[in-house]
Amino acid sequence: MSAEISLQRSRAWYARLLRLYPRQFRERFGEGMEQTFADSCWRRRTEGEGLLGFVVWVFAETIVAIIGEHVTRLRRHAMRDDAVRFLKTVKYSAIAVSVLMVAGILTVMFLARGKTGDDGDIAGVVAPALLLTSVSGVVAVVAAVRQKRAQRRVVHP
Repeated sequence: MSAEISLQRSRAWYARLLRLYPRQFRERFGEGMEQTFADSCWRRRTEGEGLLGFVVWVFAETIVAIIGEHVTRLRRHAMRDDAVRFLKTVKYSAIAVSVLMVAGILTVMFLARGKTGDDGDIAGVVAPALLLTSVSGVVAVVAAVRQKRAQRRVVHP
């Protein structure tokens, strides 16, 4: 009878220990872990092996795994935050480059107006500037879309 009580207590304490895992991990693996623990304890008991050493070892191993799982979750979250920050920086930098290029193109066009001949041809300056402006605009849009996706993953991992 005493062995049965220790088995029940061990299972109950192990179930409590599993509650320390992050919720998503626990929902995915908790039931299977409890069943594996119960089966292992039952096997040890039927084979006449001691339960205390096994339970202490499994508890210690599980505590280390719980800490590791929380650290991994924190690292993933920090990496997502870093990605959002990086994409926000890229987005605003691309917008700033676009605005500066548009201002530069307008300035060149204003200064070149009314000029004729070879000195008045601003196409060699304006065409690459327009290309850079377009590329900057595309980069800003792509960065904004990716930033939104990364932010959604931070909120709903």
